[in-house]
Amino acid sequence: MKSVKLTLAGVCGAISLMSAFVAPAAASPNPDDIRYTATYTPMYDSSRQGVNSSRSDSAISGGRIAAGGGRGDFNYHDVTYKECVKHGNSAGKAEWVKNHFALCRRGTVQVVGVTDDNIPVGTLTYVETIIGYGYQGTRAVSFDQYFENITATGTLKDDTTFVVNRWNQSNASGAVLHGGQKHGGVTQVSPGFRGEVGAKNEDPSLTSWKKNGMEHLTFEDDGVGTGKDKTHFFSFVPATFFIAKGSKNIQLEEPRVSVRFDSAPYLAYKKGSVFANVRAAMDYDRKDPKTRETASHIYDAQHTPDLTVPKKAGKSIPGASTSSPLHRIYYDTKKRKANRATAIAACLKEWPEYAKQGKDCDEYPFSTTAEGASAAKGNFSARALTSKDNQKAGSMLSTWFSDDRILDGDAFYVKVK
Repeated sequence: MKSVKLTLAGVCGAISLMSAFVAPAAASPNPDDIRYTATYTPMYDSSRQGVNSSRSDSAISGGRIAAGGGRGDFNYHDVTYKECVKHGNSAGKAEWVKNHFALCRRGTVQVVGVTDDNIPVGTLTYVETIIGYGYQGTRAVSFDQYFENITATGTLKDDTTFVVNRWNQSNASGAVLHGGQKHGGVTQVSPGFRGEVGAKNEDPSLTSWKKNGMEHLTFEDDGVGTGKDKTHFFSFVPATFFIAKGSKNIQLEEPRVSVRFDSAPYLAYKKGSVFANVRAAMDYDRKDPKTRETASHIYDAQHTPDLTVPKKAGKSIPGASTSSPLHRIYYDTKKRKANRATAIAACLKEWPEYAKQGKDCDEYPFSTTAEGASAAKGNFSARALTSKDNQKAGSMLSTWFSDDRILDGDAFYVKVK
C-alpha cells in the first residue's frame, strides 16, 4: 500500500528531506517563510518499529458489550495494545481487523519544515496507534488514539503550538467531527479533540502530547439508517492538522475507518456497530465431538462436491474461504422454506428412512442463505446426519449470526478444520 501523502508546497520526499536535514544557521528563519510536508506510512511489521513495550494492556478501555453480558459460544475480545504492536496492519490494508468489533492500525507520521529555498529547518516524527471498539447493544463506536515516540528537531520545539488532532467525515475536506456536533447522522459525544478551542485539553504543543499522548473518542449514531435493519455506513478519517504561521497550515489525511451501525430486530442485541472491512467466517471443527458429522459434511461439500448428494458432474459449491461467499437471508421466508424442501427431497431420495433412524437432513449451503438448494441448480449437498449433531451445528450457526451481527444480505464464509 502506498503512503498517504499531502503537501502544500509541492516539496518532494519527506524522508529524503529529513535525511538531508542540516541544522539551521544561527539566524532562525522567519516562521512565516516555513512550509511543511507530511507523510503517513502504515507499519506492516510494527514489532520492529518504535515499540513502547512498557505500556500495559490494562490501560485499554472500551469493550464489545454495551449492555448486559456475553452470550453463545463465541468470544470477541478487544484488540490490546500489545496485539496492535505485533500485528500493525494487514499486508496491503490500512488496518488489522481482529473481528467485527475490534480494529487496530499503526503508522508513522513524518513532517518536514522547509524554507522558501527548500532548505529543511525542522522535523517532527511520531508513531500513531489507533484501536477501535464496536459494540453490541448501542449504535456507537469508540477509538483509542495514541501519539508516541515523538521526536522534534530544528525549528520544531516541544513547546511549539503545532499539532491539532482532528477526525473528519469521509475525507480530509469533509466535515470536521467536533464534540457535541452531529455530521452525517453521527455525533461525537467525547470531549473536543486535542488542540481545539473548548476541548478538555486545548494545548496542542508537543510537550502536551508527550505528557499524555492518548485520546479516547466516542461517536454515537442517530439510529435513522436505511432499510428494515436501519443500517448506516459511516467513514471516519483521522486528519491531523499541523499549524504553521503565515496561513501555511497542513492537514494530513489518513486511511478511513468504515463502520456500520444497525438496529436489526432479529438479533439478540437489537442495536450494534461493526467494522465493515471484515471477511466474516463461521468456523467448524471436524474434531469437535458435538458437531463432527456436520463439520465433515461441509468439508466434503467444499472440497469433494462431486462425491456428494445429489450427484452432478462438475458440481461447484460456494462458501469456502477460497471461493465465492454465502449470503444470509432472513426476511425471505419463502426462499428459506424452498431451500429446505429441496434439500429434504434429496435426502429422501437417497435415505428414505432417515427420519425413523433418528437423523436429520443437513444441507449445505444452509437453507438460510441465498445460495441454498432451491436455486442452486444441483450445486448443493444434502446428507442424513445424527439429529443431535446436526441440531447443535445449526444452533451454533444461529448464535454466530447474532453474535457477529450478520444481517440479512451479508456475505460470509464457512471454514472447516
